[in-house]
Amino acid sequence: MPAAEQPASADALAAAHLKSTAKWLVGASASTAAVIVAGLQLTSLDKLGAAHWRFGVLALGSAAVALGAAFRVLYQAVMVIGAPRPPIRVLDRKDRADHGNHPNGPRFDPPDSPLIHELVIDRRTELLGPGRDAIGALTDDYTTASRALTSGARVTIRGRTYDPRAVAADSTALQALSAELERRIRDVSDAAERIETERAYRKLKGQLAWHEAAFLLGIFLFAWLTILYPHSLPDTAKVTAPVQVDIVVPSESAARHAGLGKGCVGTLSGVEVGGTLDAPIVVTRSRAGCPAHRLGDAQGLVVVPAREGTSSARDLIILPGHHSGKDTPEPSVVPLPGG
Repeated sequence: MPAAEQPASADALAAAHLKSTAKWLVGASASTAAVIVAGLQLTSLDKLGAAHWRFGVLALGSAAVALGAAFRVLYQAVMVIGAPRPPIRVLDRKDRADHGNHPNGPRFDPPDSPLIHELVIDRRTELLGPGRDAIGALTDDYTTASRALTSGARVTIRGRTYDPRAVAADSTALQALSAELERRIRDVSDAAERIETERAYRKLKGQLAWHEAAFLLGIFLFAWLTILYPHSLPDTAKVTAPVQVDIVVPSESAARHAGLGKGCVGTLSGVEVGGTLDAPIVVTRSRAGCPAHRLGDAQGLVVVPAREGTSSARDLIILPGHHSGKDTPEPSVVPLPGG
């Protein structure tokens, strides 16, 4: 029977089943991860605001953990699907390098590799056949039988002599032997593929629970930090209307850090126009030696409500900045009509 029509061995069927399971797992995991990740948008990080940037970093870290776990599962599944079917020559070289003694004599020490150990020790008679303890012995017998069938030369294989040119029965027997050896060679490669596939599948199965837990934890933390946590912040922490404030610039170093000049040291007046109470956005009024500025980072400065007697914040509106001969645009503070 031609090799293409030979029925698949049990090892080949087992490897195919494991690879089919891994393919299903890849499809299911990728679809689930895509659906969950699609519902979570990085734009949700804006809800945290600058005052809670540490939570934003934690949210990004959680998303990275979730995606890393998902990609790790996919990688392990791909390793199962792509488990190789080693050619017989590769297995022969591994066998010879792992305490093999062919063709000098029998093997004295068992191989260290679990793959070679199963092929030439645990399943030696089943795969290699009687009288053989090395993969090289199988390939050498096959090569000898094939050459004898082609040339008609007289050969001896495993103690039996074949003379295909002189004896018709020997020619028939040699053909049968060649077919059997070819099947055994195929079975050895099938067994090696099954062993490598099982090894990758066990690794995937052993890590799957941990990766799933990491994925779900990362997704939960990201969702909580970007969706649920911002809604738990008190509304009073957000600046929703202009507020008159005094900005205390305690030193020249604090002024430099805020992007102000030396003439701005002291107390400035201004309007808090956005941000939060912890991280306000403030527009200062100009004074001698200190042009107006828009401060998005007030770290190092002290921002307090304006002293009594100043204009009410509800009577003011901040108009777009205009130039007053200086490099920095100055915003205009104009009383509202009817104030």
